[in-house]
Amino acid sequence: MSNSARNSFKLHPSMTMSSTICESNINTNQLVFNETLVGPSRNEKFSYRSRIRTGLTPRIERRGQSSDYQACEIEISSPRTTIPYKDYKSHTGLLDLGMHIRKLSVSLKNETGDKLNKFLKHKEGKNSWNSKEGFTELLDPHTPFRDSFLIIQKSKISIFEMQARQKRECKTSLKRSEVIADAPIVNEIPKIKRKNPQKVEKIHVKDAIRDKDWISRAKPQISKSFNMQISKSNGLVLELPTDSFFYYKYYLGKGNNSNLIKQCLSTRWWWTRVNEDEISNANLVWTQWKDKKTLESLPKLLISHEIESKLSVTITTNARYHSPKSHSRPKLVDISSLGYNLITKSKSFISLTPSQYKSAEMRMHNKIEHNFHLANKKALYYNMKSYYEIIGEDVFNVLPVTFHVKDSEDPIFADFENCYKSYDELIDEQGRKPANIWIVKPGENSNRGNGISVCANIEQIKCELKNNPHPMTGKHTFIIQKYIERPFLVNKRKFDIRCFSLITCLNGCLQGYFYSEGYLRTASKAFSLQVTNKFIHLTNDAVQKYSDDYGKFENGNKMSYTDFQRYLDNHYERNVNFIEEILPHMKHIIKRTIEAVFLKLDPNIRGHSFEIFGYDFLIDADLKPWLLEVNTNPCLELSSPHLARIIPSMIENAMRISLDPVFQEPPSHFKHLASPNPSDIPENKFELIFHSLSDGEMLKEKLQNRRVFDAKEIEELSEEADELQEDEDDI
Repeated sequence: MSNSARNSFKLHPSMTMSSTICESNINTNQLVFNETLVGPSRNEKFSYRSRIRTGLTPRIERRGQSSDYQACEIEISSPRTTIPYKDYKSHTGLLDLGMHIRKLSVSLKNETGDKLNKFLKHKEGKNSWNSKEGFTELLDPHTPFRDSFLIIQKSKISIFEMQARQKRECKTSLKRSEVIADAPIVNEIPKIKRKNPQKVEKIHVKDAIRDKDWISRAKPQISKSFNMQISKSNGLVLELPTDSFFYYKYYLGKGNNSNLIKQCLSTRWWWTRVNEDEISNANLVWTQWKDKKTLESLPKLLISHEIESKLSVTITTNARYHSPKSHSRPKLVDISSLGYNLITKSKSFISLTPSQYKSAEMRMHNKIEHNFHLANKKALYYNMKSYYEIIGEDVFNVLPVTFHVKDSEDPIFADFENCYKSYDELIDEQGRKPANIWIVKPGENSNRGNGISVCANIEQIKCELKNNPHPMTGKHTFIIQKYIERPFLVNKRKFDIRCFSLITCLNGCLQGYFYSEGYLRTASKAFSLQVTNKFIHLTNDAVQKYSDDYGKFENGNKMSYTDFQRYLDNHYERNVNFIEEILPHMKHIIKRTIEAVFLKLDPNIRGHSFEIFGYDFLIDADLKPWLLEVNTNPCLELSSPHLARIIPSMIENAMRISLDPVFQEPPSHFKHLASPNPSDIPENKFELIFHSLSDGEMLKEKLQNRRVFDAKEIEELSEEADELQEDEDDI
């Protein structure tokens, strides 16, 4: 018999087999290639000429007969089709083409055929066969096929079930046949993994950001993805304006470096500034202090949120970088260093079921309605004390020992006197009596260091409570706070640290963010407990700028975190990493302040508001941070090169979180269609540390069941704080 005769046979859909495998139900009306079902339907009757690659086929003939898989996809639509085959060194190579193969090494008439027949009968008893389906037979069933391959379609597993097993070495096909008969039945064929998949090389974003072409492709993708994730965390889905000439409107009040805000919004061409008479129509109202009319005009929202997902998200881009000087393949760009994952991969990040809004109709204010719960010294003290009692911790591990009194006749003042005497009786290790210094400051209505006094004895404290010699602070109560007598010094001078936080109240969701950069504010005079000079003890810029030594040691009396780390490396007794060891404690305290007041900041659930807060910390000699106060109107003056870098960046970063996801660039605007050259991709340095629907749910019941013991008095401060608004900045 010639090789060509051995290598060809016809498959007929309606004929009955007379060989020893006549019970087999092999339906060839459908063939599956590469997991896609192709070929005629069941109702169509076609005869197919199939090629069986046998061991007797000459190698030269097999090479000539090989055909490409793509050609097979074209030919399969015709009534007469050839099954593609290639010499893949092993019959398992055809699995890539979607075909399942059984290898028979002896004639079907011998004992192997009998075993196969028994195997098929055994399967027939377990499976219900469809009698309507046609049978196939060989033209010459007695023709011996030696070392041939029987091709079985993947879609019919009722005859030879598809087994997923590890490759075994068998000396004879009989052993292989027995292994097949005993193999377990599985429903799916596992995906075939490539042995040597090509890996796409990644490069750092600092290398790709030099290419303006890559920026033009990547920046819109990154911005769109980031805005979408921020909107999901607030439960927002926005309908953008369709007018080709639409602009969002903003009103900008005077004070606190309004030019900086104007400059920031000017980079967003889709915003236009309006005058005060159009403030009611403005999408954004930015003022130095709270604007009551604006807040009261914001609607009260009645929203029931549902958490859609608690999974973190990674912000990426599929824009690949291609070096013009290289012939290598385009490379993926790793943008993780840009910091967007500080939000989307935070433990507090969640996605909510969205609520529909029209972006053009939304309004926003840069002040939260009851922000005094954080920014008021008296309210902060009571809120923190109550919160720490709820969680079972001592608030005076975070705040210096504090007393709130109305005057010297207040019963609480007697408690202060007892505490003062206990400190006055202390003796240090050298047998000396330490100084007993306290700071007296207004409980309300103060900024810029107004009304703050450093007192070395109780008589001075009583004098401050009686005279109240600071008319700018108006009528107020008093906070008496223990002075940190062992502060950490920089070049023998005292300093404090200014940090920033952002709180957004959008769509009834309150989220808190911590900014990773800040600065140190240094005193102009050498530290001493023997003198109560303000230039020694108060580091506010509004105080220090009147000193003769202002700017003598540091530019604008400001230091960066890097400058401070350099000082620690050169002067501290052990190795300390400020960013990894000290700053996380400050971030944790800021998170605690938000947890303590998140149910009080936006009680009416206004739609919508946000605010930037300035936190002041002092570091003691053991490098432990202490929270001094929180400011609603933090300094935005660029009084040093360091501030000129970080303040505009912080404002821009806050806008990208609070404004840009809500008031997005209108895609139908003619300026958007003009596609101007994009600037560099900005970094994100705000870290999400609190979400009211993920972190707040565990605290909500505890905080609601226990009211602050001085709640009535704190609420009265709201009107007082709004009445006394200075035109000058808090620094």
